[in-house]
Amino acid sequence: MGCILPFSKKLSVGNRILDSEHAKLHSLIKEVDRAIAARDFAALTEMVELIEENLCVYFSVEEKIAQALNFDFSQHRLAHQDLLREFQRMKDEITVQNDAVPKSGEKSCIKNLMDCLILHVQEDSKPLKILLDTNFYDFKPN
Repeated sequence: MGCILPFSKKLSVGNRILDSEHAKLHSLIKEVDRAIAARDFAALTEMVELIEENLCVYFSVEEKIAQALNFDFSQHRLAHQDLLREFQRMKDEITVQNDAVPKSGEKSCIKNLMDCLILHVQEDSKPLKILLDTNFYDFKPN
């Protein structure tokens, strides 16, 4: 454990709803890291399922906010599909061993997953962040 930095303001897109979703995903990834360190396969399995569910919720929330701002979401939707595909690949790698906690080598998967999330927030979300910076953004999507 310890390869994951704490959630910080530099990961903010300037919208408390989206930032809350990012922080939740960050926290869940840290829980996967803890489950591996504790060698707790049941918790590991539960956490990766929660991450996948929360990724899908986050994607939906982000799309609704983008639609409310008339933001062309087509490229961003592709980024979401790529992120989900990468997560599912890592999920398979982490949980492939039946009822066994992965060896320490799989911890690099956790760091890679966190890196993918951070890259998505900092790079893929830049155009949306710019739009959020120029609009009143503290609203709830439908």
